[in-house]
Amino acid sequence: MDRRHFLSRTALLVGGVGAAGVLAACGRSAGGESHSLQARVTGGAAGVPEGEPTLAPQVVTFELLTGDERTVPFGLRTLENVEVADADVEVFLRDVDGEVRAGPFPAEYTEAAGEGLGLYKTSFALDEPGQLEFVAVVGDDYGTQVVNVVAPEDSKAPVPGQQAVVVATPTEDKPRGMAQLCTQDPPCGMHEVSLDDALADGRKVVLLFATPAYCVSATCGPAVGTVDEVRTGGEWADTAWIHVEIYSDAGQTVSDPVQAWKLPTEPWMFTIGADGAIVDRLDGAMLPEMVADLAAQLQQT
Repeated sequence: MDRRHFLSRTALLVGGVGAAGVLAACGRSAGGESHSLQARVTGGAAGVPEGEPTLAPQVVTFELLTGDERTVPFGLRTLENVEVADADVEVFLRDVDGEVRAGPFPAEYTEAAGEGLGLYKTSFALDEPGQLEFVAVVGDDYGTQVVNVVAPEDSKAPVPGQQAVVVATPTEDKPRGMAQLCTQDPPCGMHEVSLDDALADGRKVVLLFATPAYCVSATCGPAVGTVDEVRTGGEWADTAWIHVEIYSDAGQTVSDPVQAWKLPTEPWMFTIGADGAIVDRLDGAMLPEMVADLAAQLQQT
């Protein structure tokens, strides 16, 4: 598969969602208690200001999964493309007809991805698939983004609970046709073992698909460096940390492991247990604390 087909496939998957479904969301209090949808809404529709939107939230994930509560990173800018940094932001969830279904959820600002790469983090759980409006509110200003919610069994990418796709990945000893093992400068240290060998040995795995040189956005660019810093900054027992480039050549041909995993976008990170099952996944923004949390959870499996 070449780069053009990979990118056109990505655009098709993002844009090819059907009619909106009925959505339900639930949140958890700071103490971990689940709330019903009705109880979680505070102020109803009045929680979202009236008038035209003046902000543009940017949820940096390919799709949201139903099930357990998950952290959702997002950027926030004005309609003039000026970053809204370190503001007091609340998040609401609305159906596509404008009815507030859940919120407010607090959002925390971080520049952990690098200076000028600020993102907010919020968290919530979703009960049903479909489409919803993600609404970010700052005082009397707000902005919306339609996001896709899918059940795990309908996801376009591998999900927790599935067996990992067993495939050979490039290593320093066996580059397997890759023009570059790592396009980061300097290269990362995550090419010592092939995925199939690590799984055959019963090792836990943190697997990252990303290409620093050919996806240089604020979301893609820092991914490899961030994950490698988490790797070198912690004690991870015998966990294998593996990075796979998206392209086998100069940004044109999608590599065999990416095709085997049928990834719709980039970057993606998966944690895999010693039994070969996917424990969790992360796509889009690779915030250090999120990467570290997934790696720590993997150690407990």
